[in-house]
Amino acid sequence: MYRRTIQTAAVVMMAAAMLITGCTSQASNVGLAKDKKYNAVDTGFSVSSVGSYDSADTAVVVSVDAQNNGITFMNMKAGRQYTLYYDGTTYIKDKYGSPMTISQIKSGDVVDVNFLKGKRQIASIQLSPDAWVYNSIDNYDLGGVNKTAVIGSSTYSLPDDVVVLSDGKRAEVMDIVSQDVISVRGVDHQIYSINVERGHGYLRLKNDQALIGGWIEVGSTVIREITEDMLLVVPEGSYQVVLSKDGVNSAKDVTIERNKEIVLDVGDLEVAQDKTGMILLSVTPADAAVKIDGTQVNIENAIELPYGIHQVHLEAEGYDSLTKYIQVGSEYAKISFTLEESRQTDEEEDESVSGNQLETQTEDEDQQSDQTVSENALAPLTGNRVYIDAPQDVEVYVDGNYIGISPASFKKTVGSHTVTLRKSGYATKSYTIYLYNDGEDITYSFTDLEKESSTVSGNSSPSTSSGSSTQSSTGTVSGNESSVSGSSSSSKSA
Repeated sequence: MYRRTIQTAAVVMMAAAMLITGCTSQASNVGLAKDKKYNAVDTGFSVSSVGSYDSADTAVVVSVDAQNNGITFMNMKAGRQYTLYYDGTTYIKDKYGSPMTISQIKSGDVVDVNFLKGKRQIASIQLSPDAWVYNSIDNYDLGGVNKTAVIGSSTYSLPDDVVVLSDGKRAEVMDIVSQDVISVRGVDHQIYSINVERGHGYLRLKNDQALIGGWIEVGSTVIREITEDMLLVVPEGSYQVVLSKDGVNSAKDVTIERNKEIVLDVGDLEVAQDKTGMILLSVTPADAAVKIDGTQVNIENAIELPYGIHQVHLEAEGYDSLTKYIQVGSEYAKISFTLEESRQTDEEEDESVSGNQLETQTEDEDQQSDQTVSENALAPLTGNRVYIDAPQDVEVYVDGNYIGISPASFKKTVGSHTVTLRKSGYATKSYTIYLYNDGEDITYSFTDLEKESSTVSGNSSPSTSSGSSTQSSTGTVSGNESSVSGSSSSSKSA
């Protein structure tokens, strides 16, 4: 009896000694995060229990370096990026608190991270329960006023430091075009990250002269009229391309890859030529000037006109002018016109002439006109304009339409527009710009295009420019010394 009492006492004393020295299982520390460090004297070596931390943050995961066990975060409130490290003692949890692995943490995730600041060691990381996420959305507008974005019917703030990711790389908001499918994450009414799930590529038509004025349909994504030298921005994926003109249809299959250009040869498509008729005009008086559809013509010989309705305008001195519409619907026709002599008096004629004289332009005005007209203007210089200053000597497209070689300009139209830059031997790049009715001209300067590293093959014809993956670009502001992403300069119209 006495011996058993001694043994029992010894066991109790050993257990007490283990508690005093901290020799307990690591499992007993789970969830017991500490708010202080355990510092050893003089050595500077920091001793901490598993799960302890002295700092906490809600941040966006920018990247995960599995080789070096590092995770780079972006603190949205401070706009600061930093890197922390994990090991086998780091707790990783989903938003509900259940265990998960580090491989399940992805770039763009909004997480709550607890860490030891001095050691840069992660104690725990959890998908933030306060964060919301929209996956696979295409109904969005990232160009709201006062740095806002609209997703569906909801409006959110869009900070300058928002983390934008495309193809695993950092990008800018203006790198996203309306055809992209994205996922968006945030907290409360602020967007923290945008990830491009499905990007875009480019489609160009070759030997399409007979199709100009017809229509092209790329799946249900792109439907538009075919114009000369157009370059379409198309979401990546496989599509059936339907081309049509004058009742003739043809379908071709294409596969669009991210940031790459596909050239589709449509020279084998047979399009019925417009029927034409030969029209011989007989006019009295014989010296009358004749215009058809606004163009002056010589009526000594028969004139070839497409089937359809045409406007004929006739003028002769001493006669009333005459405007008629004719219907061309046969291979040959003869049409006569007779002008009536003018009945106005000489005095009335003098008044009429003096009241409608053409304005003459001075030499100074001619020079001023030459100076104000842009070589690559999309429309006459009326109202405000958008200038693309850099990079220079590249093809510029706005909403798929060819503008010219940069530097170039086009008429400022309120709304969002896709600006595409292209040059042989370089990767094509697109940007989304948002134009507002502020009564000012605006200038954009983008970074240089990147050289290609590969060529496009597959279902495309040989192209003078085949795409390759592009890294994020930063637009520089004309007239601003610093390099600013997605920014532009504004100036009053001259």
